[in-house]
Amino acid sequence: MININQAIIAGNVTKDAEIAYTKNGKPVTTFTVATNRYIDGQQDKPQFHRVVCWVNAEDYAGLIKGDFVTVVGEIRTRSYEDKQKITRWVTEIIAITVTIAVSKNSNFDSMAKDEDIPF
Repeated sequence: MININQAIIAGNVTKDAEIAYTKNGKPVTTFTVATNRYIDGQQDKPQFHRVVCWVNAEDYAGLIKGDFVTVVGEIRTRSYEDKQKITRWVTEIIAITVTIAVSKNSNFDSMAKDEDIPF
């Protein structure tokens, strides 16, 4: 039997992305995406998804609040111990691909412009 762990979300970045480096110097970028659901034409409470980028992490460090992105990845749950020695659990999407559909950041010049589209 095949197991599948895949998440696909599309929504707005809620605050500027943050980049950090592991002790070995490997970059990791994190950001949060808000998604909305509509029931009978009414917007339900938004859901907030923490996204972690290990692959091409530096490419996404320029994401800013309001950017519209699509993220494909896998769901991971991990625990950590906070400063008060309390175990906390967090669920994250480990990004495989991030597509920037609309960006407020002019530094993303790799995005296609109307004149770049061949049709």
